[in-house]
Order: sequence, then structure tokens, then C-alpha cells
Amino acid sequence: NGQFFGLYLAEGNSDVKSGKICITNNDSKILQFVESWFDKINITHKTYTKNTIGISTTIQGYNTLLAKIIINMVGSSSCNKKIPDEAMNAPEEFVTGLLNGYFSGDGHITKNSIESSSASQELTEGISMLLSRLGIFSSMSVSQLKENNFGTKNIAPSYRLFVRSRYAIKFANKISLMHDAKDKDLQEFINRKSI
Repeated sequence: NGQFFGLYLAEGNSDVKSGKICITNNDSKILQFVESWFDKINITHKTYTKNTIGISTTIQGYNTLLAKIIINMVGSSSCNKKIPDEAMNAPEEFVTGLLNGYFSGDGHITKNSIESSSASQELTEGISMLLSRLGIFSSMSVSQLKENNFGTKNIAPSYRLFVRSRYAIKFANKISLMHDAKDKDLQEFINRKSI
């Protein structure tokens, strides 16, 4: 369940009126996980692929009650997402699962750090608090684009989180990512830092 909530925080959206819970990602392992999660709790789902600026794959689960629960716990639009209060006291397995899902979706591994970015300050601060529960400390910054290639008006600020140095190594040793390419980058990060 932690992995699903982490993916939802990174790549999900819900709508009570239509009863939809959506996760958008192109990674086959993530898509398979979401399908099996919906199957496990008997939620009807369908996969949609569209090609606009690039290929985008979305799995939609259909259950109004679940959509309501998710929106109440973690929010819906990217600016309003947050870590559920229950996660702060959840078992470590749930926390590492949530972080796995979140960084598999919104994470980025660079040469020197593990990073994420969100339009929600509350979500970014919550991710930082969950990391600190595992003894992994991070820093945050905020940036504001004036324009983007979509012509968006009223662009939300971007809250960025960085895990660096020995805490990045601790992250890599404690949390494996379900996104294979990102997990490979994480393992290479460990190998570079241990030289």
C-alpha cells in the first residue's frame, strides 16, 4: 500500500464525480504494479495510452469510495497533495514503500544527489519528514518559472528536495526503487561514492 500511495503522490489524480483514480507513468514495471494493486482489491481498471507531445500511459481505476478516501488522505491536484497523517506513525515498511513509489515516480538521481520536485510545499516537507524518520536528511529549495513550453499561465512554484552526501548513500542502501532505470542509477550512485 505504501508503494501505491507513493506513486499516487508522484503521478496520480482522483475525481469523485467520475469515480476515477488515475496513475500516469510509462514504466512497464510500475504499470504492472498498479494493475495488480487494483486487481488485488477488486477495482475495475483500464489502461489508456495517448501520444500528444510524447507517449503518456494512464491506468484508471474506477471506484468512487476509493477516490473519496484518497482525496481526503493525500489530496488530488499536484499543488494540494500531502503526506497522510497516518504515514507519520506507520510501520517502517509502509514508509520505505511510500518513498519507493514517490521517488520511482518523481525522483531523479544525479551524479551527486537524489532529488524530487513538486508543486506542493506541504508534500515536499512531508517527504523530508518521512526521510528523517529513517535517519536520512535532506535540504529544500524553491524556484519559480516565468514561462514554459506549454504556454501555461500562473505557473506554480516548484519545491525541490535534495538528498546528498552520506544521506544519499543511506537512502540508496535502505530504499530500492521499483523503476528499474532509476534503481540502476541509484546502484551506480552507491558504486561511485564507495570508490
